Amino acid sequence: MKKIIPVFKDDKDKLITLAMIVSSIFFVFVPSLIVIFIPKEYISDTTYTVSKAFFNFELLLFLISLLLLIPIVGWLAAIFVAPILAIINFIVIIINLCALAKNKEFKIPVPYEFI
Repeated sequence: MKKIIPVFKDDKDKLITLAMIVSSIFFVFVPSLIVIFIPKEYISDTTYTVSKAFFNFELLLFLISLLLLIPIVGWLAAIFVAPILAIINFIVIIINLCALAKNKEFKIPVPYEFI
């Protein structure tokens, strides 16, 4: 579990982080990847660290969901695993949005780091 203590430069950084977290519900890892490619002089280190951690978390969920495309066994597993992955993703996003609103530390379950 990766813990990040938020220290934003201004409200713009907080808004970028908020938009990235909310849009990751619909676009999986793409919003955090976009934020990672923003030059570092425009965003704070916290925003970069949060986007990197969310990218790793969302990419891991995406790769797990790709296993569900395997014929028959994957389709049967998809009935049970896909809703569980969606619920885990939604819970992590809600918890981190609450932490962002209160300026408390983020907790992102990242067992592997791709970036």
